[in-house]
Amino acid sequence: EESEEVGITYAHPPHRRSLPTWDSADTTVTGGIISNYERRTWWGFPNYNRDLDTGPKSWEAFAREHGHRGQLCSTAHVRRQCGTAFVCRRGVCSECVLSRDCGEQYVCIPPSPGGHSLCVPRALSEQFTWKEVFATFLIVVTAVLSAAAGMGGGGVYVPLLLLLLGLSTQEAVPLSQAMIVGGATVNVIMFCGDRHPKFPHMPKIDYKVVMMLNPGLAAGVTIGVMLNVIAPQWVIVVVLVVTLVLALQKSLTKGLKEWEKESKALAKAAEAAKVKGASAEKTGGPINIKLADFKSFLELAEVNQRPLGLIGGLWLVFLFANLMKAEPCSMAFWFQQLGLLFTCGAFTVMGARSLGMGEGKDKKGVEEGSSDEGMLAWTPETVRLYPLLSVVAGFLGGFLGIGGGIIMGPLLLELGMAAEASQATTAAFVFLSSSLATIQFIVMGKAMPEYALWFTSWVLVATFVGQTGVDYMLRKFKRSSVIVLSIAAIIAGSLVMMTAIGATDIYTDLARGAYMGFSPRLLCQ
Repeated sequence: EESEEVGITYAHPPHRRSLPTWDSADTTVTGGIISNYERRTWWGFPNYNRDLDTGPKSWEAFAREHGHRGQLCSTAHVRRQCGTAFVCRRGVCSECVLSRDCGEQYVCIPPSPGGHSLCVPRALSEQFTWKEVFATFLIVVTAVLSAAAGMGGGGVYVPLLLLLLGLSTQEAVPLSQAMIVGGATVNVIMFCGDRHPKFPHMPKIDYKVVMMLNPGLAAGVTIGVMLNVIAPQWVIVVVLVVTLVLALQKSLTKGLKEWEKESKALAKAAEAAKVKGASAEKTGGPINIKLADFKSFLELAEVNQRPLGLIGGLWLVFLFANLMKAEPCSMAFWFQQLGLLFTCGAFTVMGARSLGMGEGKDKKGVEEGSSDEGMLAWTPETVRLYPLLSVVAGFLGGFLGIGGGIIMGPLLLELGMAAEASQATTAAFVFLSSSLATIQFIVMGKAMPEYALWFTSWVLVATFVGQTGVDYMLRKFKRSSVIVLSIAAIIAGSLVMMTAIGATDIYTDLARGAYMGFSPRLLCQ
């Protein structure tokens, strides 16, 4: 009766047409999608004519032939259960929605007509769009300002990569570190032979300041990173806003005051030249390509052997510790962290002794009273205070995920260092920290070579152009306030973009009902 009603016809593959009809009653296959080779004739009913050669399929075989989509999965075995093309969402292998769903070094491509959204390996040359062009332009602008400020620019790079390219944090941070170390390398090479603008016998990079403050900065970052892992996002955002607003207020105020002071000095010089009947002094001239002066560096290094030795020694200690990381929360892990903190303290003590402090002598450093002239004064009081301030700067940099350079720049200016010396010294701090992080990411296999090569190349060029431009402006217009204002610009950009990213994360956590308190267990994962 059913056959007559729906008009069932029997269809067999050509090589089986001589065989008896395979009726439902004679079927012995279990679990099949279809029980025989009958074909429904009404419109819209599915048929499997192309599969007739293989016989009836089970649901397991059907799912296997149609890929991983729709299979059950768990977050612990996503790649094995869903492959690389699909993501595990609510326990089922599903299509991706955002690139950060796909995991590290994969991007979610939109579906073709009748297809699915799939996760595919990132390939910049094949996936280059207007977003990459716009991101490159903004990164170049940031690199120019960072070169003027002596900073790394990570507080702007990371949000740009997250917002424009859709990278995950695990992808954006290593790529950002590659760009930072590229720019910092250019900065240090160009600064290494420069001399202090007011003390020509001393280097522009204050190696004694780096020697004394870098151990505290490293110790603070170590503690800050651990607290960043366990702290809720809203706490990080609140501290971020307070810290960067204060840093912006300090640097912007100082920059504007310096600009006003320089304007008055230039106006006074022009007025004096006018009274004498002489033309105003011409400065600057054509733009000169600024290159590294390695001969001058060797001369300066010869009289700074002890500071350079301590700086390099601490860098090697942290490099070894990063390459030999212990399992989180293990006994070896805690001994390693305590050992690093103890090592930082020991290097600070050795640095203080090299300045003539810590030997029971109540004497002052050679730069006593020179703070007003743009150099830090090392006294028995400051030799204790300044390293503690660097610990706080490092803690904030590590806890907020913005690096120590963006904190150290305003701090050095506030302590009385000249803007040009602060620019060069901050660049040295940035190079030391970013080089360690980049080596660690390379060893862990988190580098994306094509992306790193493209963006870092632009940062190298932009940093060189920025340094050459700042050097010309300093010679022509005699305005070192440009450096301070560049610091304020980088801090402002970081404040806006990092706050936007953090606020979005807080909203997401609230929407999904995430725990909003501290989670010490995350440190062990």
